[in-house]
Amino acid sequence: MSENAIGIIGMAKNLPAKIRTKDDPIFDWLRHNSPPGQDLFTGYVNRHVLAEGESVLDILMPAARDAIADAGLDVSQIDMVIGCISPNTYFVPPDLFLLARNLKLSDRTLTIPLANDFSNFNVGVVLADALIRTGRARNILVAIGGGWTTIMDYHTPQSVSAADGAAAAVVGVAAEGKKLRWRLVDSEVIAQEQNFGDMFLIGDRRQVQFESGADPSPQAQDWTGPYYHVTESGLKHFGTFGGQTAPLAVSRLLQRHSIDPKHVTLTGHQASQKLLDIWEQTLKPGAMFFTLPDYANMTVANIPVNLCLMQGKVSTPWVVAVSLAGDMHAHAMLLRTEG
Repeated sequence: MSENAIGIIGMAKNLPAKIRTKDDPIFDWLRHNSPPGQDLFTGYVNRHVLAEGESVLDILMPAARDAIADAGLDVSQIDMVIGCISPNTYFVPPDLFLLARNLKLSDRTLTIPLANDFSNFNVGVVLADALIRTGRARNILVAIGGGWTTIMDYHTPQSVSAADGAAAAVVGVAAEGKKLRWRLVDSEVIAQEQNFGDMFLIGDRRQVQFESGADPSPQAQDWTGPYYHVTESGLKHFGTFGGQTAPLAVSRLLQRHSIDPKHVTLTGHQASQKLLDIWEQTLKPGAMFFTLPDYANMTVANIPVNLCLMQGKVSTPWVVAVSLAGDMHAHAMLLRTEG
């Protein structure tokens, strides 16, 4: 088995049919008010969003099936599933196990949910590549689905960016004569966990009246549904970490391999056009591939959806996918263009 025969051998995406425009009534409050940080979130025109009654699993299932078929495999040949569905139906177990069940994978298939939003795809590919190279598996499905439009408070500035999407990739060994979609070369991480708590997903506790002296249990409390909070510190670090620190992960990766940025196409997390402009000015890549105006911020699914769309459209020999996470960390993944 050639070392260069290991990589992404199949990919597919799937997006909800419903499209929400920037003029949708759900944004009425934001149009008439100016909460702090609103100027940070820019560049969105349309968003694919889950319809009422539609789940993330509904859009991820077809993508997973198509990715396996694109790899020329049967579901019985998948050894592991790595990835995430966000949000999940329950805290435990994650919906990724339900994906494995519905795909009718072997009862020997190991399912590994990842909770490092929004680097789930990058990390899934890196883990899958390592497991295959050590002989622990041959074909691994990396499946990612995001439905964050369902967990936003539309009185917050970040809610204007939210969109939904799903994509899956099979990391494996390319058959004789078959080209890889992408080959993983290396990755780089910058973590600044001192920012933990700047951005998080949780509900708010509503005020509840209890009898004097009562010590109410957590079960007696009343909470709103969970939604994505960005604190005042988070809004500040959105620019400083995202704009100044995250590009360093890309620079270190390219310097380590002596790659000129002009030979690289940059893709990745697409939180805001303002952030993408900073990345382009700072890194000066040969090309940028982002779909923010028409797809907005698909959260966990930005990178795999864009990689699906990029196939056959990349003129550079290298692709770097850079992800961000709210804890905060940045993850840059270097891919070789193979097909």
